[in-house]
Amino acid sequence: MPSKKNKKENSDQKKLESLEKEINDFKNIAARAQADLVNYRNRMKIELLEIEQKTIKNFALKMLTVIDDIDLAIENSKDSSKEVLSNGLSSIRNKFENILKLKNINIIEENKKFDPYIHEALLKTESSEQEDGSILRVLRKGYVMNNEVIRPTQVEISENINNKNHDKENKDA
Repeated sequence: MPSKKNKKENSDQKKLESLEKEINDFKNIAARAQADLVNYRNRMKIELLEIEQKTIKNFALKMLTVIDDIDLAIENSKDSSKEVLSNGLSSIRNKFENILKLKNINIIEENKKFDPYIHEALLKTESSEQEDGSILRVLRKGYVMNNEVIRPTQVEISENINNKNHDKENKDA
């Protein structure tokens, strides 16, 4: 007849074996989960590359139609008047702009007052008629994509000489 000590040892041995089996099961589950994660990451990389390639291809197809129009304009420019050439170039420019609009890229609307968030001042011109920071002319248009400036508008701004003289007089006093 088995003693109580042997029964207890057998019971402990069974518990130990059961726990070791459970540990091995958890290790297997963890290893499978890790492998699944690695496979998922690899699939996502491949899918992202495919999406990027499709996006580039679609963009290229749109650009190629504009390039075809430029080639046609160049070919016809030899026999055309300046007005016809100008109209053709305007049409090509509009196509470019429409392609950008499809990707939510828009020209920054013109402002009369300098805003450092959307403008880059390249020139400062003294003026007695304009107030400080007034935009005198746009040198290069700026663009926003989804309300984020991707290229600021380059502008020439005014510096009011009356204010400049007034500030100088106040410093001297």
